[in-house]
Amino acid sequence: MILRPYQQEAVDSIFNYWENDYGRNPLVSAPTGSGKSLIIAEFCKRVCTETPTARIMCVTDSKELIDQNEREMRTHYENASTGVYSAGLGRRQTQAQITFAGIQSIYNKAFAFEKTDVVLVDEAHMIGREDSTRYGQFLKDMKIANPDLVVVGFTATPYRLDSGLLHEGDGALFDGICAVVEVKKLVHEKHLVPVVSKGGVKNIDLTNVHTRAGEYASNELAHAADDPELVRLAVSEIVQYGADRKAWLVFASGVDHANHVAKEFEKHLVQCKVVTGKTPKEERDEMIAEFRNGGLKCLVNVGVLTKGFNAPICDLIAMLMATKSTGKYVQIVGRGMRTCGGKENCLLLDYGGNVLAHGPIDEIDPVKKKNTFNVEKGAPPMKACPQCRAIVHARVTECVCGYKFPVIAPHGTEAYSGAVMAGQVKAENVDIAGLWVSRHKKPDKPDSVKLTFYTKLDKEYYMWLGLDHSGYYREKSLAVVKRFGGLAKTVDEALKESDHWRKPVSISVKPRGNFFDVVGIKFQDTQKNISEQKELTDEVFS
Repeated sequence: MILRPYQQEAVDSIFNYWENDYGRNPLVSAPTGSGKSLIIAEFCKRVCTETPTARIMCVTDSKELIDQNEREMRTHYENASTGVYSAGLGRRQTQAQITFAGIQSIYNKAFAFEKTDVVLVDEAHMIGREDSTRYGQFLKDMKIANPDLVVVGFTATPYRLDSGLLHEGDGALFDGICAVVEVKKLVHEKHLVPVVSKGGVKNIDLTNVHTRAGEYASNELAHAADDPELVRLAVSEIVQYGADRKAWLVFASGVDHANHVAKEFEKHLVQCKVVTGKTPKEERDEMIAEFRNGGLKCLVNVGVLTKGFNAPICDLIAMLMATKSTGKYVQIVGRGMRTCGGKENCLLLDYGGNVLAHGPIDEIDPVKKKNTFNVEKGAPPMKACPQCRAIVHARVTECVCGYKFPVIAPHGTEAYSGAVMAGQVKAENVDIAGLWVSRHKKPDKPDSVKLTFYTKLDKEYYMWLGLDHSGYYREKSLAVVKRFGGLAKTVDEALKESDHWRKPVSISVKPRGNFFDVVGIKFQDTQKNISEQKELTDEVFS
């Protein structure tokens, strides 16, 4: 199979990470639908080709992902020696060169295998910081068997609610991010479909829902979401907006709630089934297969189809639940973004305030620590336009439809609609009067280059270049320096040569909460530079 350019870049980035001594245990951030299984297959093929004696183990907590990854490997690398160790799949093979395993089955079986050189962890955000966890025990034993073991993580969301970024802080297993495959790039290149949103009925009332371990208390959330009026209105709206859509995937807040939602769909003569963690395996597999094949219009689930679930036909996602986890939000919306014949977009109906809490799906930055919005601590980073129902950033003063927001925008309890993609929010072009390049210091971090763009009104916009950092952040920063016409590889070199960089005349900025990201730069001089602005707009982030 031929890899897409970004897939090949992701594979190359792992080896570059090691060759440049950035660290031993890198992370690859790749969203749902990016072809993570093929990236893993190509990586394994390259390792085994270059080092025929190498042994690899790919571990995850989902039997669907185990099966998917192993099948992709056999398709892409026909000569591979593959095995599966998973109770859920009924296979316990220990002699293969490349083993695909479930952590639930293998966490105390590390010594049953020959010395392993590389462990790949799919859905790496499931790894906790404590040695007492299944992953902790397994990796500890694997390192006893081979002290030189390296671990590579794959995830769409390299952070956890309880411990932040996976590669930072005490006890972090990973030491850096080597590649980030961006959602907006995949949508732009038509590898994923965009997400749109509509809405109008009331939201889940979260007033009396407390927070436990960083997430909404499940029993209280289920009770709040199971409000009979909300169930009735939400289902009616889903039926209305989903009339011309093929497959609806509904995320409910509890088992009773899911059953009430299903009964409400039946009143509208919509074929609907419910799958929960207690649904028997055979019954669950039959329902999922029926949904994938277009024989079932609506599938309601309670926390079981968030990951490891692949149904490209799905073109409507309804979130009758709320989450404080940006990772879970990204995974849920991603279920509807896979391409399928004739599918132009996925409709997201959000009744839990999730879009307003976490922002556009393609603007969530996996490199940054604070993506999750804390409802108790301030106003949401977005607001709804009362005229066209689009969701825009809180600092936007005029919507794309022409509506001008009052100084204090009203926020009711309606379900939200509109911008689930950053492209649905306009970038603002700003003329630049000058650029100041300086050193930026941060405790316990390598220095970076701070670019301060000045306007004629003395307003400032910022961009940071991590030339002394490692992995993905460094590679992206080097790309920005190159577009300035520079050759610098370090902060010191950038400060010395910056006086000779090309002069920016304007920048494109987009609001992110209380700040602005520089998403494009237009330079002085030739026509060639104008064409380069699109390239910068697609690639540069702050």
